[in-house]
Amino acid sequence: MRVRAYCSSANLGPGYDLMGIALDAFHDVVDVELVSGRGYARVVEVRGPYASSIPLGEMNSAAEAARAALRIAEQRMDAIIRIWKGVPPRRGLGSSGASAAATVKAIDEALGGILSEDDLVRAASEGERAASGSPHADNVAPSLIGGLVVLGDEIIRFRPDFRFLLLIPWVEVPESKTGYMRSVIPRDVPFEKFMKHCSHLSLLLLGLALGDARMFGEGMSYSFVDEVRASLIPGLDELKREALNLGALGASISGAGPAILILCEECDAISEGMRNKCRELGIPATVVETSPAEGASAV
Repeated sequence: MRVRAYCSSANLGPGYDLMGIALDAFHDVVDVELVSGRGYARVVEVRGPYASSIPLGEMNSAAEAARAALRIAEQRMDAIIRIWKGVPPRRGLGSSGASAAATVKAIDEALGGILSEDDLVRAASEGERAASGSPHADNVAPSLIGGLVVLGDEIIRFRPDFRFLLLIPWVEVPESKTGYMRSVIPRDVPFEKFMKHCSHLSLLLLGLALGDARMFGEGMSYSFVDEVRASLIPGLDELKREALNLGALGASISGAGPAILILCEECDAISEGMRNKCRELGIPATVVETSPAEGASAV
């Protein structure tokens, strides 16, 4: 069974670990073959433009997610996994989440659709344990379900008619980047910063509910988490400031970075301006226009 899943951008500023959006800029394709066995899973082949950094074998987000899906489905079968890797890894684009989402969707399709949406998200979230050390759903849920998701006791899905740019710096990042970027967030937050963060989260959610891109953009442009991480991403403050000066409606770190998600109306002009700013700062980068994507599906 072959399934495609798109990349995602988590957090959207103040929605840390609560929100994520699937984007059509990049995707993974995963082939899964189920054979008689004992619930094992392994990746036997990785191809595509970003294949070189993806491990074969059992220590892989796709394999971890596959084992979780088979366990939840109570199936004593083994999963043989092949990945076409089209989502750049370690850029804040939910690369491991896309592979995990495609894998559990492929297993469910092969089993006749016996898993619930919650089961699929739970299994794919276990795949993130291999990538970051802890299961979290803000990337896998949008890659599985599509659109923009808000996580809580239930997963709420929106289909916003928004346009974005992804600015992807090709800078060095730690091998265990996601885990490291989570570790720098302090447990204690000054009250004033907490209130500012909550205010922007309120604007983000209200703008989403109303379909108001300007309000949504204002909401996404501040986050205490982004503020803490800013010094770890070269040129972040200058690039966000330039995007807003060029007319962007909002900008935030995409996931754990270093990519930046920019909400825009006139994306072409902003895209060119951001390329120029990256050249001025000496930061090698790619700028891609993107829109909300559909969920994982068979191809």
